[in-house]
Amino acid sequence: MPRGTASKVAARVQNHDWHRNLDLIALRRKGYVPYTKRNTPDFVPKPMRIRAREEIRQTLTVLSMAMAAYCDYNPDSDYNFEIMMPFEQIAAATGMLHVYENGRKAYDSPREALSVMEQMGYVIVDHDKDPDAGQNKPMRIWLADKFFTSRGITGEEIREWLGKFKLWALKKGLTESLRKKYEHHLLRLEAFGLNLKRKHSLRNRLKQIKRWVVSPDLEAIKASSVATLEGKLDELVTQDNMRIDHLLDDKDVQQRALSRKRKQQHPYYRAWVLWSNSVMPHEAMTLEAAFRHAHPGLVSTDPETYYRLLLEHADYR
Repeated sequence: MPRGTASKVAARVQNHDWHRNLDLIALRRKGYVPYTKRNTPDFVPKPMRIRAREEIRQTLTVLSMAMAAYCDYNPDSDYNFEIMMPFEQIAAATGMLHVYENGRKAYDSPREALSVMEQMGYVIVDHDKDPDAGQNKPMRIWLADKFFTSRGITGEEIREWLGKFKLWALKKGLTESLRKKYEHHLLRLEAFGLNLKRKHSLRNRLKQIKRWVVSPDLEAIKASSVATLEGKLDELVTQDNMRIDHLLDDKDVQQRALSRKRKQQHPYYRAWVLWSNSVMPHEAMTLEAAFRHAHPGLVSTDPETYYRLLLEHADYR
């Protein structure tokens, strides 16, 4: 059994009674599609008896516990409840991975159970081509909200568990390491070409789970704050009847005009202007450039002292 948040989820999963699962009963009445027939358009599922066999129930239980143990419960992740292990290792954790003498690996039972859970809406699976085997396999798996609610885990409970997980990570100083671990996971998938950039419907479904995890109270506070800020911004724009960048430009022009006016008021600036007009322009420019390099920032902080020293330097020269 895992520890922490995963242990709470695994305990609920372990004690689940599949005979009373209404989703499984409805699926068996309708008939489910095996993963080997999911790409066959003319396949018609056949209704089955309501009570599933014991080996099927045990496979569903063990697979659910394995996915709960290797699930990402960090609320700061881009998409919540992703299984952070390849499905082949999940099958090995359930004890149903068979390796032949020639090296071929088979895990038909957990793969069938995953297909059943996907059709019940308990998991979200991204099927893609395995770069090593070249076959279409479940490459990325996320637990859906029904995975928790069907086991009697309410939204308030899962939000409380994720909040405690985040506080535990902060207390132990693991926030940065968890973020780097998740980024490494995404980079590894990106190297295999397993990204969600073009899978819009999948990303929208994962965003729904993200919104389900976030507390509705926090969402309401955030929406209210955004509306208040937008209203204040509209009032400012209406009162001034101009854009904020225009205001900043006007302030900059006024500041520069004020600076020029201050420089023209003291006698040292006027004396420097008279001296520079009495010599060749390039001599005055060269002298001032060298003085600015020797006294950086002085002209803006204390212009009176700047032009006094500049005149003394010019007379000494």
